[in-house]
Amino acid sequence: MSLLFNRGLPKTTRTAIGAVFIGSMLVLSGCVSSGSNTSGYGGPSISSATAKQTSASKSVSEYKRAVKRAKADLRKLERRIARAERVLKRRKLSEKRRETTQKDLKSDKRSLRSAKRAVSRGERRLARAERSFERAKDRVASAKRRKIDADRARADAEKRESQERARAALKRRDTDEDVSPRRSRLFSLSDPALKNVGDYRARVDNSFPIAAIPVAKMNKRLYRQEVKYRTKQRPGTIVVDTGSRYLYLVQSGGKAIRYGIGVGKAGFAWSGSAHIGWKQQWPKWTPPDEMIERRPDLEKWSVRNGGMPGGPQNPLGARALYLMKDGKDTLYRLHGTPQWASIGTAASSGCIRLINQDVIDLYQRVPNGTKVVVM
Repeated sequence: MSLLFNRGLPKTTRTAIGAVFIGSMLVLSGCVSSGSNTSGYGGPSISSATAKQTSASKSVSEYKRAVKRAKADLRKLERRIARAERVLKRRKLSEKRRETTQKDLKSDKRSLRSAKRAVSRGERRLARAERSFERAKDRVASAKRRKIDADRARADAEKRESQERARAALKRRDTDEDVSPRRSRLFSLSDPALKNVGDYRARVDNSFPIAAIPVAKMNKRLYRQEVKYRTKQRPGTIVVDTGSRYLYLVQSGGKAIRYGIGVGKAGFAWSGSAHIGWKQQWPKWTPPDEMIERRPDLEKWSVRNGGMPGGPQNPLGARALYLMKDGKDTLYRLHGTPQWASIGTAASSGCIRLINQDVIDLYQRVPNGTKVVVM
């Protein structure tokens, strides 16, 4: 403190000393955190707690080795003492040999007491180190729990904010400008292709906003519609015609619900017969290793890193139907996409994509086990 008022020091020096002093007081008083916790939770950071756990683990290992060496030395001394006592019991033993053995025995007994104290001291230190290690483990677990809670709270806040934005967007009906004029004109015509155009407006699904489809910019052959369709497949079967860019959900009476789709690029297409193994709403996306090799920037969404969580920007869109064959995952999906302009093109990496409004409709109509034929 006296340095702050020492007029013999330059003004800049006194200012720097004052700043250091005030900063130190703030840290000690808890006003400023000396750690690197920026995730919104108190206590030590995960990295700090993990470092202490690693240090405690090393101490445990060192003390275990020390105790092991001390016990080995103790056993060695006990064997030497037992051997000396047997020698002294012999009848035919020279006086010189007896004196030397007694002297060595006395020295070994003193060493034995020291070795026992060393073992006892080492075991106490080992026990303290193990308790410290357990406390360090608890601190790491506690830090991870707080991190998870903080991340969950932040995700909930972002979700609420997203919901508010979606509600505001629906209230403004900004995106409906692309739908309403076209719809009012189209519905005046008796065209079955236009029956479901109203479903392509913006909506909120499971708290996620889904943008409206600008139907005026989309070829009406790709709208969801009921069509005549002749096939040997039973009603309820899904038939994917990759060449025509259509997905058919077979109905009775020679009809089907037809959806416009995007298909795989040349070299990535798949065909065959399978069934829907399971379905997911707003699924997680984990690009396969082969795709990551082609695009290293996708490594952050790999299986090892937990994948990309569901949401409006997820490539799998609002729903995913996973295809199985002979009890194995084909790695082939029927899924949604936020990229409506890709429908009717060969733009995906092998899977069949539908606009989000259509994949939601298909998801509701087909159960697990539904047969899927890809041509």
